[in-house]
Amino acid sequence: MSYREKENIINIFSGLLITTIFGWSVYQRHLAGRFDLTEDFSTWGVIFLIFMGISIVARIVIYIIFHIINAIATRAEDIPVEDERDKLIKLKATRNSHYIFSGGFVLAIVGLSVGMPVYWIFIAFIISGLLSEIVDNGSQIYYYRRGV
Repeated sequence: MSYREKENIINIFSGLLITTIFGWSVYQRHLAGRFDLTEDFSTWGVIFLIFMGISIVARIVIYIIFHIINAIATRAEDIPVEDERDKLIKLKATRNSHYIFSGGFVLAIVGLSVGMPVYWIFIAFIISGLLSEIVDNGSQIYYYRRGV
């Protein structure tokens, strides 16, 4: 398995792990009555900002750990250089990812138009963001194995 494939697998699992842990902790705080996520939309903004900060820091730590473990296991000190094939694969995967996120955005707006509660738009954004990330990394793995 190539370095890029391993990196994408780590990215999928880290995205799932970080989102699940953060979502579970926010949901538990909502159930405990610390804040009302059904009516207080400024709290949603704060939650998104905190989630972005935690996600960035956690991913940096996970990437450092991944690189250390990969260097020990493979005895390779340098990250492989990104060539034109890698750039093309990332471009195609980003395209797929944007399709998924755009579809989630449209579904959230459609949900609002048919009477869904407003807080569901925030949940739809989180889900479509996570799904688009999984599709992005999954597409990269697919394109690396299939060839472009």
